[in-house]
Amino acid sequence: MKFVVVDIETTGGRPDGNGITEIGIVHVEHRKITHQWSTFINPEKTIPYNIQMLTGISDEMVADAPTFAQIIPELLEQLKGDVFVAHSVNFDYSFIDAAFRANGVSWRMSKLCTVKYSKAVFPEFGRYSLAHLARSLEVENDNPHRALSDALCAAEVLIHCINGDYDEKKLNDPKLGLLKRIQMPDHLPAAVFDELPKSHGVYEFLDAFGTPLYIGKANNIKSRITQHFSTQQGSTKYQRLMKECYDLKYTLLPNETLALIYEDHLIRQYWPPLNKAQKKQALKFGLYTYNNGKGETKWVIQKVIGSGALQRFGSYLAGQQWITAFKEALIADGKTLEEGLELLKKQQEQRILLPLTPETGALFIENGSIVGIYSADDYLHNEHWVRENFTAVQPSPTINAIAMKLLDQKADQAILL
Repeated sequence: MKFVVVDIETTGGRPDGNGITEIGIVHVEHRKITHQWSTFINPEKTIPYNIQMLTGISDEMVADAPTFAQIIPELLEQLKGDVFVAHSVNFDYSFIDAAFRANGVSWRMSKLCTVKYSKAVFPEFGRYSLAHLARSLEVENDNPHRALSDALCAAEVLIHCINGDYDEKKLNDPKLGLLKRIQMPDHLPAAVFDELPKSHGVYEFLDAFGTPLYIGKANNIKSRITQHFSTQQGSTKYQRLMKECYDLKYTLLPNETLALIYEDHLIRQYWPPLNKAQKKQALKFGLYTYNNGKGETKWVIQKVIGSGALQRFGSYLAGQQWITAFKEALIADGKTLEEGLELLKKQQEQRILLPLTPETGALFIENGSIVGIYSADDYLHNEHWVRENFTAVQPSPTINAIAMKLLDQKADQAILL
């Protein structure tokens, strides 16, 4: 395996609005340093005074240096290898990735962070800055905060980690997730992945016919999809994604609540072959009531027959737990079972608009289940308008549970339609 150890110096801490001033690259193969390279880069902006004091790199030193665009061909050659390695790897990787993107270049590599790797191999050290590791491992760093010197130091730290990691078990342990391998599906264009948003939503992996293979939700769509492509390489699900995924599709939503509901709805609409959990769910049990010979109201959970159930549940146990909680709530409110039954029947007949305040969006609840979602705040308090403009979703055990929980939490915000 060829490790490409990288360190950069920049004009600031974030890729947005900042540039790279120096880059150092060191190749490590078979636990030895085999190559090193570095260059100044003209960031095309002024280097802040505090950064100049930290790195020793001044505006004059980079004035005649090539811009990032000018070094791209050489840089791509220098980055050829199996794994991109850096101390706090996401910092260096994000800057280089952003610079490539700004110049229309699609690039990605598997990643390894020497901070995380050294923590796994040397848990007794306690501190894992590059300076502390250099002292603990007796590694020289002749010129700290300069790209090549820091890259050489990180490369030596990497070699110590590999030497201390018997058969590289920690490095390749999927539970530790140290090595972030990213392998794109065979038929998926790189540009599709590169343009994914970092937002809430629901995503779909599509096959050659545009049919969903797998549907999921995410708080950060790009991060979640990256996990799919970088973990569980030995699983059947992963292998099918690699071979059968031809495209990606996503729907942006403003929060996790709406994403969870819409994900469940889409899975039930398409039943993708790689979604397993929801296939086992069904509203098979219902709540029924009857009066016994003494005129007492009895509540029972049994398998659903027709459409007369007051509530539906995914299991007998879920129904019994609901009854227990409902009865406890009645006792706390000083109500009888008969009064509770009337209240329940009344609630089942209600059509409710439930704002998700303080989150964005709203839900349409009917017969105790969510049947529609809306992702903005410009809804009207009108049943006809809601039915026309909300996205319809199919009730399910998951959605039903969400509806009951949200109604309890936001009872004062519910609007009867």
